[in-house]
Amino acid sequence: MTEQLRVGLDAWVIQDGNYGDFMQGRRYAFALEFWSPAPIVVRHPDAVNAPPSMTWLRGSTYAVKGKVSFVADGWWVLDAGILMYLDHTPAPGPVGTPVRGEISVSIDHFAYFESLARQAGAPPLIYDWHVEAIELDTTPLVETKPKYFERDLTRQSWKATRHTEAWKDSGGHAAYLLTCTRLPTEPRHKR
Repeated sequence: MTEQLRVGLDAWVIQDGNYGDFMQGRRYAFALEFWSPAPIVVRHPDAVNAPPSMTWLRGSTYAVKGKVSFVADGWWVLDAGILMYLDHTPAPGPVGTPVRGEISVSIDHFAYFESLARQAGAPPLIYDWHVEAIELDTTPLVETKPKYFERDLTRQSWKATRHTEAWKDSGGHAAYLLTCTRLPTEPRHKR
């Protein structure tokens, strides 16, 4: 089975030494982490009989239908056709709880491969991926508070690049979008 996803990656994840810079056309192994800006991944009856799905909306944001697939203290796993985790947030219900909502998907910053994967019963979440394309977020930064900058999402823009340069792009504060194809290997606990 192959699956293509658009996945977010912030420069700091590379700068912390968790991964090297990424290059288009290469193979990488990583787990997926997700987050939701609002508590919208919730118990939802429409997801009860629906097959797990992810519908791309924009950037690394997807509309998902799925179920809670694993629950542990402080983290849980969503099955939306592919397994991904959410750390530091309680699950919306026990294993099997149907959910739907809008999520953003990113490369595991380190929590899964350094810690969560070692917990008893943790499912294997590290998949093999082929990076098809890389885009650099060129959305202008605006000062929203003194010395605090955020991207002006009304002027969002991306620039294609062949590789990340985490220490140089956007003055070391880059955000990337990787278009990745999931390779037909079994997920595992270690990279």
